[in-house]
Amino acid sequence: MSWTTQYVIFRLAEDKTFTQVHSEDDLKKAKYWLGYIGKPGDVLCRTPLHPKHSRQSDQPEYWSHKTSKGVVSDERLWRMNLSKDGIEAVFPGATTA
Repeated sequence: MSWTTQYVIFRLAEDKTFTQVHSEDDLKKAKYWLGYIGKPGDVLCRTPLHPKHSRQSDQPEYWSHKTSKGVVSDERLWRMNLSKDGIEAVFPGATTA
């Protein structure tokens, strides 16, 4: 299995796992989706197809997330808020979605 786009947006499911809700190759379109269609808590990530992905794993890497006040690019804050709720920030590996 492999990624099909450079960007994916995940939403936290009730079982505290991340579910892919959107994928995109264009950053502008991905940011638009996150900002106007996404829900607070959704997170935009770059996949291994993105040229700036670290290539340390096949997992997507954080880019930004949506809050009730808008889109924020602060991974430390995002992870800290998840950990307060006992949630580990682990994205799914490669997918064909």
